[in-house]
Amino acid sequence: MKRLLSLLVCYFWITTVQTTYARTEPLSLTPNINTALLDQVVLAQMEKHALPGISLAVIEGDQIVYLKGYGTAGDHPMTPQTQMFIGSQSKSVTALVIAQLAEEGLIDLNKPVQTYIPWFRVADDKASEQISINHLLHHTSGLSGSGFDLILPANTTPEAAVRALAQAEVTAPVGTAFQYFNEGYDVLSFVIETVTGEQYADVVQDRVFDPLGMDLTTADPATATDLSSGYTRLFGFPVPIEQPVRDYEIGAGYIVSTAEDMARYALAIKDGAVGLVSPQMYQTIITPGLADYGMGWHIVDGGRKIFHGGANETFASHVNIYPKIDRAYVLLINEGSQIDHFISSAQLNQAVEAVVLGSTPPPVSAGASMRWIGGGIGLVVLTLSAVQIRSFKVLFGKWVEETRAKSNAKKVWEVAFSFLLPTAILMVAFSQVSAFYGNRFNLLPSLVYMRLGLPDIFILMLLGSVPDYLQGMIKLNWVLTGKLKPQASDEETSNDPGGLAPI
Repeated sequence: MKRLLSLLVCYFWITTVQTTYARTEPLSLTPNINTALLDQVVLAQMEKHALPGISLAVIEGDQIVYLKGYGTAGDHPMTPQTQMFIGSQSKSVTALVIAQLAEEGLIDLNKPVQTYIPWFRVADDKASEQISINHLLHHTSGLSGSGFDLILPANTTPEAAVRALAQAEVTAPVGTAFQYFNEGYDVLSFVIETVTGEQYADVVQDRVFDPLGMDLTTADPATATDLSSGYTRLFGFPVPIEQPVRDYEIGAGYIVSTAEDMARYALAIKDGAVGLVSPQMYQTIITPGLADYGMGWHIVDGGRKIFHGGANETFASHVNIYPKIDRAYVLLINEGSQIDHFISSAQLNQAVEAVVLGSTPPPVSAGASMRWIGGGIGLVVLTLSAVQIRSFKVLFGKWVEETRAKSNAKKVWEVAFSFLLPTAILMVAFSQVSAFYGNRFNLLPSLVYMRLGLPDIFILMLLGSVPDYLQGMIKLNWVLTGKLKPQASDEETSNDPGGLAPI
């Protein structure tokens, strides 16, 4: 029965509805990019994975040559001007502003964070003194998700979030390892506020969004006027839910933008961020450190590719820049389940990238389909539900009678098994997740995230464990109350001294 839950592990190792497509005409076309093929692969991937909406912008030279919206934004068609959360792509904006402040002499990238936030602390005093602005920019602070399991309310202030890091354990010596850590960019956002005396949203608006004409982009999500619905996924079907916004983490993952605005941003970065930072500072931004990570960007293949992605519970983003061939693209998706980030989002990104680079995209049949993965999870849930129902029928039927005749040792095992098996399966499952995510994994935050980011897996885990624990508690209660004691036979009752003696 409970073996079915082990299918959860299979999911982590690889870690529908009909959609109507609404489109806007591209601004202009270029013979160097096969736009017909681009349109074809996007539509095919949307159909394969039941993706609700996509917004795409492609850049060549100094022009946005392809701009299109597909599908739905909820109650209206998706367009290139529809606002969506860009997730961790926000980090590149934060890093850019830090670079600007460094050029103005307000920040020294090599100075410890305590230079700007004197009370900044982590759980290790020595590390507290050593962690620099550069360490946070490059995710080499020694901090990681596995060392910080505190769950902060969404309305936590930026200052309170930074103070909470006093409980963060260092999981690697400072400066020695790349450990992607969202909260490091929370600190950088607060540094921006500290040295400028202004709110983060106002600073990035004045320094980045306004100069680039990103009129629909904001670091204050509450002001978004045309925000797309966001979707998670339940058994293969996209399900609209409200995207939670963590007020203290805007600069790490909650900036709102559009494909058209992000194309302007990508164009500026591709061309050296002219007018935003000096050529020397631009080179600092795109110089990789450990694990090919620069300042808010992944830098690979000798700088031939600069990119970053974003993943919220209900949105995903990709910004890929190829300076050597003078091209770039922006891909925004309003579907953000955790499995989608590894399956549908990855396949769509790979297909678009191939077309933009002039190569042959993988066939749409390559790779798993979210429809089938979700359907498979749903089938497991239905099967497990039937098994659990049957198990309870047995428990309240003949289980007591059959167990009374067993030895005490077997009775103990019968009770213990209901606790041990689901515990063992959950431990194996989470150990596999931990191995997959490495230093980014922490059990408690992951469980909280799963309600929205992995609702079907969350249901599967509950169904595969809670009924077994409940049965274990029922069995334990029966043992303690003597319900499992052997009943006296009729002959023993007739010889009871308290009864009437035969005549």
